Amino acid sequence: MKSMYIIAGGILVMMAVVFLAPPKQTNPDEKASITHDEIDAYILKKFGNVLEKLSPEEKEMVRQDVADHLAREKAEMRKYGRILTADERSEQWWRAQDEAAKQAAYAKLYEERKEWIDNFPFQPRYHQTIVYDPENNIAHSTEKLHAYQKELQKKSTQRWLEITDKDAREIWARTDLSIEEKQAEEEKLWQEFEEFEKPDPEIMAERRIIMRHKQLDGFYKQHYRYLPEFEQAYRIFEEEGLADNPIRIAHTMATLEMYKEASLQDPDKLHHFKGPVEGKKGNHPYTNHQFLDRCFHWLTGTITYEGNLMPGETPPNLDQARRISKRLAEEIPAEGFTGNKFLFGLADPKDEDMIPGQSLLAE
Repeated sequence: MKSMYIIAGGILVMMAVVFLAPPKQTNPDEKASITHDEIDAYILKKFGNVLEKLSPEEKEMVRQDVADHLAREKAEMRKYGRILTADERSEQWWRAQDEAAKQAAYAKLYEERKEWIDNFPFQPRYHQTIVYDPENNIAHSTEKLHAYQKELQKKSTQRWLEITDKDAREIWARTDLSIEEKQAEEEKLWQEFEEFEKPDPEIMAERRIIMRHKQLDGFYKQHYRYLPEFEQAYRIFEEEGLADNPIRIAHTMATLEMYKEASLQDPDKLHHFKGPVEGKKGNHPYTNHQFLDRCFHWLTGTITYEGNLMPGETPPNLDQARRISKRLAEEIPAEGFTGNKFLFGLADPKDEDMIPGQSLLAE
């Protein structure tokens, strides 16, 4: 009798390995459609007469696993036209777990932050006529834009060589011009070159539209905008009359998080950041105190950075940017800035994530 239990246990282990997969998400109706004969025929084909060696309870357990397995395969055939591999199933399961964890985290966040979330000041709005068109618009394709910039650089280099090797030399070889006139003529060449190497402003304006769409897309996918720290920052920008631009606030939060995390450390200990030090060559380690000073300058720069501006918006003056930075540094508690909640918050989509013809976010 003892040997029979060992045999039965070995069979169950063997079958468990065959059906080893992440926890099943079988559709009950799909499973109910699997007949008793289908189940036993599958077991017979795969494992032989193993059911004869099992107890009634063990038989039922095996049949339930087989029913789940067959139901999943039928569902996969209907959906994908083939049976997925074990790796594909595992990837799907982990993706489902990640999504479930995100939904649970959001449900908890919503309970805590319902009023702010329900009245969130930013909502996605789209351009009425501009759509994603990588086939016909250079600015909409990162690959094509890089090729355009590379070609522009090549032509600029050729023009630079012409200026330095030929044109400038010819100017200085002329005897009918004074030194001042020669300098003026040479200056015209440099101005010409500077214009020559500039990309088409229409292309770059289109590129800013695409990049803003990607940043906004990432912004609206992330729940960090619902956190108390983001609301506190928004209120400060609002009081300063600069709360209508989500990208500026989001980028500011990324820099502010670096500042806050460093502020919780021993000011005299070295920070992992290395950078240039006045009067010294190369990059050098900063103390946490020195890094805080550097971050404060980054905060101010982020607030005034033209790349964060909305179309037609003028950057705030430096005094206002410094005042906002000071308030962000002093008024928002540092304890909520742990775990890179804001540092990687702008999950910009890649070109391959976008669909030709899709509308582009404007706000």
